[in-house]
Amino acid sequence: MEIRTRRGQRGFTAIELLVAMMVLLIIVAAATPFLLGTIQNYRLRGGAWQVAGDLRLARQKSVASGRPFKLTFKDRTASTDPNSYIIQRQEVSGTWTGDPAPRIYLQATGGPTYVMIDSTSTPVGGVLNFAANGTVPTAGTIRLVDGRGKRYDVVVNSMGRVRVTKL
Repeated sequence: MEIRTRRGQRGFTAIELLVAMMVLLIIVAAATPFLLGTIQNYRLRGGAWQVAGDLRLARQKSVASGRPFKLTFKDRTASTDPNSYIIQRQEVSGTWTGDPAPRIYLQATGGPTYVMIDSTSTPVGGVLNFAANGTVPTAGTIRLVDGRGKRYDVVVNSMGRVRVTKL
């Protein structure tokens, strides 16, 4: 829209600028819940794929090294290190050593909780073991949830195959 003033200058009136800003605010307000939900979906999906990738890596390392590996999970109800897991390998002496990091957290410590390991996850004692040949003596499911109740399952079958399922 072009408006000419007494001096021949072009521009917008304050009312027109206010109306344009109000329309923009309404659009942003309407889109915000959708964007927040999308961001939460990405966080949950990313957490599930992170866990699946680490399970696959542990399996690969157990086959390559000929040593058992295990992942120990602590769910959201754990009193220490909730929503975390650790990857360990069994040394020749029989002791377990952290590999590669001491502990992996699904969220920043002390920060908001976006992705949680659900207490209904099925590995006995929260431990998934990979034998030296890559198989899993006891199959299990790691269930990840968010605050909205959305879930992803990371399933490990007895052959060591890992898959991610959105519920």
